Amino acid sequence: MVEVRNRFPGRCLCISDQEDEVAKQRVGYFEDREDPEAQCSRCRLCELICAFHHHQVGNPRRANIKVIALGKGVDIPVVCLNCGDAPCMNICPTGALYRKERDGMVLVRSDVCIGCSMCVSVCPAGAITLDLVEGTAAKCDLCGGEPQCVAYCPAKVLRLTDAESVSGKRMRTFARSLVCQQEA
Repeated sequence: MVEVRNRFPGRCLCISDQEDEVAKQRVGYFEDREDPEAQCSRCRLCELICAFHHHQVGNPRRANIKVIALGKGVDIPVVCLNCGDAPCMNICPTGALYRKERDGMVLVRSDVCIGCSMCVSVCPAGAITLDLVEGTAAKCDLCGGEPQCVAYCPAKVLRLTDAESVSGKRMRTFARSLVCQQEA
């Protein structure tokens, strides 16, 4: 899974509280590590590298990873959480979204996708987009196991990790801290 380090030491973000086997294998968590200085600078190199790797274009709008500004200098790369209940899979009318058994990752079958955007509207992380050039849903596929965003992140905010290293309690704590910040 892709782990995203930012300025909240010891906290991470996940939308699902599920503790089932699929949830333990999900890919794409946001998590801080021990280095409080490691934070997203919003250089958007991850977006450029992703777009180039997948589409051979230097256009961040074609990237499967997005950097969003949460305000007050907090920028977070958004990646798929591969939710245990996967609302995107449940709503897809053609079955274009599916879960890989090996690692629990949710992927898109572009040849089956009709571009209806229903998955985009229900994604709790906002990690699915509609590729306007291809006319299909697009989301992170971890570049086949070697995410280019991780390899090229100059701040070393992104890293590939496994589900066992991410604590559900820490995820919920970070999610609550984000809500508290937005209410303040």
